[in-house]
Amino acid sequence: MDSWFRLDNAAKIFPAVTKKSNTSVYRVGVRLKEDVDPRALQRAAATALKRYPLLAVKLRRGVFWNFFDKNQSPILVSEESNYPCAPLNPKQNRGYFLRVLYYKRQVSVEIFHALTDGTGAIEFLKTLLYQYFRLKGREIDPQGLVLLPGQVPEQCELDDSFRKYYKPLKRIKSKRQPSFRIAGTPLEPFGNNIVHGVFEAKALNSHARKKGATLTEYLTAALIYAIHLSYLQYGLQREPVVISVPVNLRKLFPSKTLRNFFAVVNIGVITDENTSFDTLLKQVSRQMKAKVNRESIQEIISENVHLERNYGVKFVPLFLKDIVLKQAFIFQGENLKTITISNLGNIRFPDDMAKEIEEASVILYPTVKSPVNCGMCTFDNRLNISFARTIRESDMIFRFFKLIAEDSGLEPEIYSNDWGFRG
Repeated sequence: MDSWFRLDNAAKIFPAVTKKSNTSVYRVGVRLKEDVDPRALQRAAATALKRYPLLAVKLRRGVFWNFFDKNQSPILVSEESNYPCAPLNPKQNRGYFLRVLYYKRQVSVEIFHALTDGTGAIEFLKTLLYQYFRLKGREIDPQGLVLLPGQVPEQCELDDSFRKYYKPLKRIKSKRQPSFRIAGTPLEPFGNNIVHGVFEAKALNSHARKKGATLTEYLTAALIYAIHLSYLQYGLQREPVVISVPVNLRKLFPSKTLRNFFAVVNIGVITDENTSFDTLLKQVSRQMKAKVNRESIQEIISENVHLERNYGVKFVPLFLKDIVLKQAFIFQGENLKTITISNLGNIRFPDDMAKEIEEASVILYPTVKSPVNCGMCTFDNRLNISFARTIRESDMIFRFFKLIAEDSGLEPEIYSNDWGFRG
């Protein structure tokens, strides 16, 4: 395989917009049933990384575009000492744009979003844990669920599937108004406070379906309603509450890529004092079904790749592209959403690995204009919903959990890392 490769279509924006208050670093992790062995984890990480050439890279600046180049340095596993999704400085990380961390029973992988999306991160985590448990003397039947160390990566894993599925389409411009923004008091010291709420997954999914919605639709509606109750129920503001929902495109377009292959759909509702949760849920379900289908997503792919292929953009120097990308990120992204909710779905580990794991979680980095964001995943019938925030105010988060509990009759288990509230 080549020692270097281009950034995929979704990746190109992240190097331009990354800073302390928008790290572009997300986390996937598991809590084990026994304390982590750091030496075994270090050896496992070194072996697992060889299976993922797209992660064993350094970021280089070209004249017109950034590109990834092979990183030959050994990766260093560290004990966690900072807040989740902290800025990732490759100069202090042997050039890598990922971290492997441990703390007591927790194993976490933090990845710069330019490298891969949640699907790629989960695959790497599974390979890492597979190798770790084998080093600990466990017999593991992979059951076809793990990309095994020692396997030669397939070329299709490095495909830029955005380019593969690009079709030139007539662009339809639509007016989109700025969304309601959550604001609050910054945490001191600055960092990410994480609040986890864990529900019984099958029971909550069943409850959502009885109401005519998918689990993601149900949770999206609950989030909008919690924001409404916390900020908008008295009708003092009329901006729409807009939830950005990343969609895994592998479910709509056949692809085995381990690079980014997702699109974001915005679900927006204007609420008033008469808004009810059930009415809101119907609106969200209608919008989601209208926007998450192959035809609608094809338009998003085509619009995004069209800009990349445009000769007026292609040969513009990188430093000028960075300026344009920063403006596009603010005015076509951040200003048009209130919060992001990302559901990585049900994570399947081989049975021999699953019995060693207590819980899985996903943490999505906040940004300046979205100081609260939400990531979630399911493992072993435990749906872990994780809010990351850089502000002290938490009313919306706890209203969200209370609303679901009252509507479904299911009580969540809630816990936090307490960042910004210690001492």
